Amino acid sequence: MDLAIPRKLGHIWIGPNQPPNEWMQTWMEHHPQWQYRLFDNQYLEETQFLTRPQIDEYLKRGQYAGAADLMRYEILYREGGLLPGADSICLSNTDELFREGEVFTIYENEFLRGKLVSPILACEPGNDFVKALIDELAKMDPITMLEPWQSTGNLFVAEMIERLTPKITIFPSHTMIPVHFDGRVYAGDGKVYAKQMFGSTCASYKRGVSTTLRERIEAKLERMRQSKYRANARARGLKVRQERFGRWPVDHS
Repeated sequence: MDLAIPRKLGHIWIGPNQPPNEWMQTWMEHHPQWQYRLFDNQYLEETQFLTRPQIDEYLKRGQYAGAADLMRYEILYREGGLLPGADSICLSNTDELFREGEVFTIYENEFLRGKLVSPILACEPGNDFVKALIDELAKMDPITMLEPWQSTGNLFVAEMIERLTPKITIFPSHTMIPVHFDGRVYAGDGKVYAKQMFGSTCASYKRGVSTTLRERIEAKLERMRQSKYRANARARGLKVRQERFGRWPVDHS
């Protein structure tokens, strides 16, 4: 069966920590007919990247997820294929997902964080939208780049999709992210192809990349919960006062 992308499967794993080999192996086991490659520290050192200044900035900060995002777009643009997250477990062959289309991503979760999408998952070689991502990133001042999910990943890709309206396939989140890092679990009957372990955002993989993003997101979610709690408390207090004393009098003086 011909696919819309080359049968090239790979993972990106850079930095000082050991890769999650057992998780990565599940992808190879479910895709025996695909050519596999690990894009590691050696590949990073030996390869020229248009976004090298931005990559080096994230490496200097120890934010390997950002550097991996930048590598991802340039690898996919050159070679095409499928680059799932190394911190994910494959549950089923994915060939049927890529029969038609040009470039593919997936919703992080349709109900959380403003329908953010994951960084590009797969594409044909030379895809125009992926090239636009690379060109936009190459123009960024490395010093001003924010957290990876903002400047190179989820939010960045979502905003570029909104701006350029490319011909892109966005899979439902349950296909590969049935459990969100905040605990929301998919309970439908749609087919699940993989499970994201969120190595950079949850404690399930202690050897993974920096937990800075997880900590900041958790702190932000906690602030949102507290803000909502206070707003609800104020609303309840106002209702009690209105029931007990009637509406506040209006000063007509």
